Amino acid sequence: MPMTIRFVRFATPRTMTADAYREFCWGVSLPETPTGYGLLCGHDDAGQLGTAVLDDVEYARLLTHSGGVEVPTEKVVAVLDDWPNLHAEATSVWD
Repeated sequence: MPMTIRFVRFATPRTMTADAYREFCWGVSLPETPTGYGLLCGHDDAGQLGTAVLDDVEYARLLTHSGGVEVPTEKVVAVLDDWPNLHAEATSVWD
């Protein structure tokens, strides 16, 4: 899905509580890893929200400072239909 990236977030053991990270991984059917995942949150041409999940956190970190970059499909390990809620006060990642 071609997507305009609005912002980049991170789902990692360092940026989330253990329970929230475990819930995120469970919700996207991905294994827990020591480095976690980079999340490219954006929308398609029709305005539909979506999140591309990358297993290369450092590559995702580079994208926070880049605009108009096309992400190679081999970097994307999952695509979500919405944006996960990663705010510390959230009761669930999927609120």
